[in-house]
Amino acid sequence: MAAALALSVGVAAAFAKAELERRSARKGPAGKHSKLKRLTLEQLDLAIALLQGQGEVSAERTVHETRKALKRARALIRLQQSALGRKRYRRANASLRQAGRRLAGARDAEVVLDTLQELVAGHPKRLAHSAGVANLRALLLAERERARLLTRPGAPARGVVLEELRATRALLERWEPAQSDRGTARLGMHHIYRQGRLRGRRARKADSSPALHAWRKRVKDLRYGAEALELRKVAKRADRLGETIGEEHDLWLLSQRLRQHRKCFKGDRAARQQLRKLIARRRQRLRKRAFKLGAELYREPPKRFVRRRLAG
Repeated sequence: MAAALALSVGVAAAFAKAELERRSARKGPAGKHSKLKRLTLEQLDLAIALLQGQGEVSAERTVHETRKALKRARALIRLQQSALGRKRYRRANASLRQAGRRLAGARDAEVVLDTLQELVAGHPKRLAHSAGVANLRALLLAERERARLLTRPGAPARGVVLEELRATRALLERWEPAQSDRGTARLGMHHIYRQGRLRGRRARKADSSPALHAWRKRVKDLRYGAEALELRKVAKRADRLGETIGEEHDLWLLSQRLRQHRKCFKGDRAARQQLRKLIARRRQRLRKRAFKLGAELYREPPKRFVRRRLAG
């Protein structure tokens, strides 16, 4: 399954690259000297291709892969913030943020259901035969199907997102960076690393899932920025931290559904209590691991981090 998914995403990425080359040949060498700009346009082309149904990504994975491409594009835009200028940066960032939000419901519905099923599979004796769990699963399945309908091919929301992405791509394609990628990257990574460090401190102090989720956004920026700059060790560590926080957030989302739909467990309170305890214990372990990984990733002051990683 993993190999098939990698192949599908690779096909979509190849299409996006071909489309970028085609447009560049038609419109001239815009952004030719800027690797960061080219990478940003490639991610936007990938998102557009996925939403148009091109490539071999399954319908169930389209929204997920599109949101990943949007996150990479936003991280790259944040990396180039100093070169883009305040007005252009804010416009592009706001557009991509809104596009991601329009697709978020489908992703949340999917992961909540997957998280429940993983917990049941891990504790079959306690939960597999629970009527309450079966009721909750049926309700979550219905939520997922409703969310999928909102983002299916031909749905109005999907068309709006495509329009937003095309407009943002046109805005960035017209832009010619006035400074080198090297100077842009140093300023951008300093900002991204500093913001991640600050968010990590706030998350540790608050010790809440929303605070952790806000931190994860900045960790993702660091991961994708590091990948673009070929800082492989940093990218790998940031990916590990981001996945840990993401798993904690998925469990938090499930806990919210459990609270909202407590009627599913009428007459089956024991199963609901077991689920709550399992979720709470697992979230606690993940938070502890996240703070440990974060301390390792963000141990350096921002200036030293940039100087050491982007020397030369």
